[in-house]
Amino acid sequence: MAPYIPQSYLPNLKKYKYQAVDKSLISQYVLKEYWNQLVKIFPLTMAANMVTLLGAVHVVAAMALNQIYAPNLEEECPRWVYFAHAACVWIYGSFDAVDGKQARRTGTASPLGELFDHGCDSLVVTLIMLLNASMCQLGETWWTVAMVFFALTNFYMSTMEEYHTHVLFLGYFSGPVEGILCFSLAAVATGVYGPAFWATDLVGLLPQALAARLPHLTLAHLLVVEMGLILVPTVYASFSNIARACREQQKSVAAAFADAVPFSASISSVVVWLAVSPDVRSNHLVLFLGFVGFAFSYIVGRVIVAHVTGAPFPKLNRMHIPIFVGTANALAPAIGAAKLFDGHNEVVFIWVCLAYTGAQYAHFALEVIDTICNYLDINCLTIKHKPAAATATTAASKKSS
Repeated sequence: MAPYIPQSYLPNLKKYKYQAVDKSLISQYVLKEYWNQLVKIFPLTMAANMVTLLGAVHVVAAMALNQIYAPNLEEECPRWVYFAHAACVWIYGSFDAVDGKQARRTGTASPLGELFDHGCDSLVVTLIMLLNASMCQLGETWWTVAMVFFALTNFYMSTMEEYHTHVLFLGYFSGPVEGILCFSLAAVATGVYGPAFWATDLVGLLPQALAARLPHLTLAHLLVVEMGLILVPTVYASFSNIARACREQQKSVAAAFADAVPFSASISSVVVWLAVSPDVRSNHLVLFLGFVGFAFSYIVGRVIVAHVTGAPFPKLNRMHIPIFVGTANALAPAIGAAKLFDGHNEVVFIWVCLAYTGAQYAHFALEVIDTICNYLDINCLTIKHKPAAATATTAASKKSS
């Protein structure tokens, strides 16, 4: 098996510099001081990646809790569960915001930090959207599919944009901070008013003559529609930034835009699969999106690795295989062929896909972490070499106490 990072690209790790442009008004004028104080609770002996991991574990715990009370994303949970979701996702967002600060205050910033941070983010984005769908009682429907895919598209375009521009752009109102804040506030509101709050019929509030001409639309549906509308200018901005960067670097804009094709093909294939397999969509959607989430994390992870190592943009890879095979199987009757996996066997196949993608992602993550740690002589979750500044600060702290 070819290495995820060829030896010829390893030297680029030492040249890599993280660059970000954060235009978020909430980050700069509301939460900045909160983060500055929060990072101080972490000891200087704690690695930044451990902060990232602890935050992500909270989202996993929230999803596990949700599966107990609302496995089909439509059951009403005890009110305290929604408050727990709000707390868990808020903690994740807070830790994700300060892990970079922790890396700088301990003098341990490295390319592995960005890889680890984005890797955890790519894993939890699907989980947070499923929590959101459950909170809104959207169930195993196209509305839930749309919510998850809007978020995955936003994440992929941001990653693709960072690869070509070498800068992470965070917008005024559409960044991860705004998403975390909105979810947390919505979860608190659900805990206070109950999930029926999201079933408010918005069309029914209009004059009867006008309402009769419009489709049924609830507050939960409006949330998904809003996500789709916000995605349009976000994707446009990403393509614009990529085009500008390519012109400045005298590279082909068309070739850069083509890097979106494999992801688009994957999303389209999954949509087709769900469209021709209504039983999967209606009864096994959480399982299905779990498999898709792992595949997405792997695909995005390969892009991030290519970015920090200066490698060519990755195209199709082994994670696309189960997606395309499953779609071809679902479409078989349309061309007069028999399905290889039908009914119960198709569900078993999805379980196999989940196991395959989960194992493949774990192998990728562990292999990349091991390669980078060995090359840079660092540890992933602990601080191997304590910087003099951090050691002096720790000693002074102990002396004063």
